Amino acid sequence: MSESNHNDKEHDNIDSSSFASILAGVKRMRDEYGGNSENDVTIQRKSSPQQASSPTASSSTNPTTADITTARKVLETQRATLEKPTAKPVSPAAQQPKSSTAPPSRSTSSNNQVRPGRIQQQPRSGGLSDILVHKSQEKNPLLSESMMKTTPWVFDASILSDYYISPTFQILFLSLKYHKLRPEYIWTRLKRLNKGSSIVENRKDNNLRVLLVVVDIDSHQEVLRKLSDFCIKHDLSLVLAWSFEEAGNYIAFGKHLDNAPHQAKQSIRGFKGSDYNSNVVEAFTGIKSVNKTDVSNLLANYKSVKEMVLQCSKQDNEMLGNIPGMGAVKRRNLKQVFSEPFILNKAPKE
Repeated sequence: MSESNHNDKEHDNIDSSSFASILAGVKRMRDEYGGNSENDVTIQRKSSPQQASSPTASSSTNPTTADITTARKVLETQRATLEKPTAKPVSPAAQQPKSSTAPPSRSTSSNNQVRPGRIQQQPRSGGLSDILVHKSQEKNPLLSESMMKTTPWVFDASILSDYYISPTFQILFLSLKYHKLRPEYIWTRLKRLNKGSSIVENRKDNNLRVLLVVVDIDSHQEVLRKLSDFCIKHDLSLVLAWSFEEAGNYIAFGKHLDNAPHQAKQSIRGFKGSDYNSNVVEAFTGIKSVNKTDVSNLLANYKSVKEMVLQCSKQDNEMLGNIPGMGAVKRRNLKQVFSEPFILNKAPKE
């Protein structure tokens, strides 16, 4: 028993001595960092009861679990007060600096970033391929009885015309039956199109303004004559339709051709051949009564344009009569063309 008591006492001495060494080490560290503040006194006061309770040669009491817990609390307090507070207080705004590379939050989504730009623009519900229709045309049967059923269009009360095809192409609609009941309506629509003025100045904007009229009455000659005079005076192009379906088709085709002006011009102009024979045929068929077959026969016999011109311009071009299809009229026309002076308005030499 005495030996076990001796071991327990030695174990207690080791624990207490180690605790004392910890306190001594902490004190040395505080001295190295210049810890002479009031916190030192506070910590020393807190640790003094523990020092008093530490075992000495004359002490008869041993440290308990409560003493060890208290010592741990003192150590935590010492660790918290080892260094002097050197950092300045940081304001709440500076605690969370905004990073330029930080990802945007949910409140600044892509939709919210685009909307401010859209608010500044003029509200326009239709796209580039849509026909803008004024609200006054809401019950017009042409919207449901023509190609307008398959053509994209939207209502827009902000437009000045009845049908807005493009910035350079607007259409006003008029029914003769409605015109006989309310002849002042066309004047009202014209004032709106001219932004409140019924006087049309000499405009050079190359815009196409069409008055699309549906002829739905029997005696229409006199009414159309007055409308034609009205259009001439007010820079409008008069287009007649004999049914609402035809009128709707005109509007749909107008939008289709306006979307592809280059293709429309090309289809009207036609295609020009790029090879040599095509150019020769195009040049010679410009002569009266000469067709493509005649040009092909001439080119097959004389092999070149130079020889063709020389043979046709001779005083005696009877040799051309041996070529099929080259009669007296064609030979005379060819001789006249190639015998004239090359430069017009130039007097021939005497």
